Amino acid sequence: MKAFEAAARHCNFQLAAQELGISASAVSHQVKSLEDFTATPLFIRRNNRLILRDEGKAYYEQLGTALDSIGFATENLIRSSGRGQITVNLYPSLADVWLVPRLGDFHEKHPTIAVRLNTSELVGNSLDREADFALVYSPRTEVPSGATVLFSDDIVPAVAPNYLAQNGPVERPEDLLDHPLIASLSEDEEWKNWFQAQGINEIMQVRQIEMDMCSSCLKAAKEGLGFVMGRRPYLDDDLKSGKLVVPLENKMSTGYCLSLVTTLRGQDLPFGARFRDWIIEASRESEAVWDKVA
Repeated sequence: MKAFEAAARHCNFQLAAQELGISASAVSHQVKSLEDFTATPLFIRRNNRLILRDEGKAYYEQLGTALDSIGFATENLIRSSGRGQITVNLYPSLADVWLVPRLGDFHEKHPTIAVRLNTSELVGNSLDREADFALVYSPRTEVPSGATVLFSDDIVPAVAPNYLAQNGPVERPEDLLDHPLIASLSEDEEWKNWFQAQGINEIMQVRQIEMDMCSSCLKAAKEGLGFVMGRRPYLDDDLKSGKLVVPLENKMSTGYCLSLVTTLRGQDLPFGARFRDWIIEASRESEAVWDKVA
């Protein structure tokens, strides 16, 4: 019924799937099962378009009211039992740099929903048992079914403005070879890959400062230790505040992306859509920062 309600509201299986955090084929299958159960066609399917039949319109209007009532009743029950909480699994640096600074806005808009951050490495069944949502990196071609892409994994060199003023100018990619480069141990090939994309294959003489977390790399750059390879969305707030600047507008896509995945446990949360909608909106607000980076 939830699948039908979302599909009817959007008149689109794909949009319904994104909202519910499942695949479009799963939405289609659930709707077909409902039609078979009621022996009533609810949609006209025409050239990849969905059109509600009169029977579907009547059912949608009644079902929407009923689902709202069920949702509120379930949410009240969950809240009274201490389950008014969402658990999000994500990388420690991503939590520290991007999500935590934004949680105040979520709590202000949704004061009855608590958010718990889990930065352990969870996969498979453990992820479904212990988290409602997960922020995961994957190749663009291997985004998990039903996931919503939040960010393209774009990278670009960034530096503290004071360091640049004292040690610049930096006008060409090869100018960076004369400066310390701050590198993350978890992304040890990113500087090499970026230079190669600029046509520079030899970087052995470059001084590097290596750290194990992206958040530590950004902090080192803000302290004036050299250039850091910034990436979305870690760099967003520092670019917006001016703590870091991008002297070379040579961003590169790694071919990866960051997506929001709804786990099996999260699919049953009546208020899960509120968090999903909020984090998607928060990711879109970061677009303006990167629009300025060519």
